[in-house]
Amino acid sequence: MEKTLDKELISHLLMLEKDQQEDVLGYIKKILSGKEMDRRAGVSEQSIAEGKVKTFDQFNSSFENWKKQKRTATR
Repeated sequence: MEKTLDKELISHLLMLEKDQQEDVLGYIKKILSGKEMDRRAGVSEQSIAEGKVKTFDQFNSSFENWKKQKRTATR
């Protein structure tokens, strides 16, 4: 994605009052945040589909075993 600013966009932004600029900036941040969340969700879904993520039961079992080992190691 090429990162350039359109001259028309810049000229319109310059016409805005300060409060309007803040509204536009907030809107842009909201769009970018949503896109980032969508990207992360896609990565997570792919990891789950490929089996790269532990299930809750697997995690819980590993955690319980870790706690048992920790208790026996500290005795």
